[in-house]
Amino acid sequence: MTVHEHEHEQDGAALLRPLAGGRPMGPSTVDVARAMADGDRHHRRVRIAGAGATAVIVAVAGWAAVTDGGADKPAVTGASPNQEPGRSTGPKGCEVQKLAEGKAVVSGSDPTGRYIVGRTYESGHPSTVVWEDRQLRKVPMPGDDPTLYDATSKGVLVGTSFTTADTTTAWVYKDGKFSKLAGTDAQAFAINEREVIVGSVQGRAAMWASPDAQPTMLATPAKGMTGKATGIDEDGTVVGALVGGEAKADLGYVWSPAGTVQQLPQPQVNGKPATTYSAKVIRDGWVVGWAGHDEPARGGRFIGAPRWNLRTGRLDTADGLMWVVNAQGRIAGEQTIVAPDGTTQKLPLPAGYDEKTAMLTVEALSDDGTVVAGYLSSRGSTMNAEPVAVTWSCTS
Repeated sequence: MTVHEHEHEQDGAALLRPLAGGRPMGPSTVDVARAMADGDRHHRRVRIAGAGATAVIVAVAGWAAVTDGGADKPAVTGASPNQEPGRSTGPKGCEVQKLAEGKAVVSGSDPTGRYIVGRTYESGHPSTVVWEDRQLRKVPMPGDDPTLYDATSKGVLVGTSFTTADTTTAWVYKDGKFSKLAGTDAQAFAINEREVIVGSVQGRAAMWASPDAQPTMLATPAKGMTGKATGIDEDGTVVGALVGGEAKADLGYVWSPAGTVQQLPQPQVNGKPATTYSAKVIRDGWVVGWAGHDEPARGGRFIGAPRWNLRTGRLDTADGLMWVVNAQGRIAGEQTIVAPDGTTQKLPLPAGYDEKTAMLTVEALSDDGTVVAGYLSSRGSTMNAEPVAVTWSCTS
């Protein structure tokens, strides 16, 4: 289902990196001081206030030509996928609780929300864990800086760690043990229910047809392009980002189940075409990512969260950074869940956290919307608040 590539292709600081020494700017109020002091590159974020979605109706250029053959057409499952503007369905009241005591983060989940993955920091060192029905279970991944990104509804997990200073290894957790995925300098970011895994190998977007398979390099529209695949749907549609050739910055791409590659339509951010954007997660034909519009002359970058509907060709962009999408097309990443019709739902904070100082990152949103999970910290005078893993039980 998800990426949850906790580098998030670039961490929050990189996404909002000032240009030419300037500061980020835009209609979203960027508060760099709220970046979580987690202590590693995988878990830094920047708070962007606001989550109003502005719809931009476009055609998904070339996708119809790719999918008209029948077999390549994305399958849509679930009770109400690909909802268009109108009455929104989804979670209503949500109750919040901590998943663990002490420093901990959430980094993904399976589509049902039964398996929530993350890591804790006993003795200050990160170690991967899974919450099954909200019960913590330690599943320590080999290597340094380990992160689990995704899970199936049967509890098969995928993730990545460093096995040398500069080399990553992709892992799959199945039948109670971790196994290496084939490929040198590999990363695994997402898995579907058929146990097809996507990620990257030596800087190129890759796919493993099964946990035991050799990696297949995904097609690129031009030679020399690098990138990664970060999400896979149940029908085999893959999304990610590529750079190279004429592309001087990351651009979002989608691979059909037959392997045909197509650039996703360019989002608009603050009313202007994005200069860089990426697709991050796909679920039942819904895709969410991030997009930025750089204005070097003004020394800043506007940030938005594009949401593509591959069935209808609709594209809208919400303010802020959104990391997850469910089968209903609802997206989340901060404190607000945004439905396809623009309806928003604000998640309550645990007791003791203040709206003005809390920073929340949502990393899990079940298909029915009843399970939400993420982590939060509170900005203090020392800027060293530790993250706390939390979950919400919502009424559908």
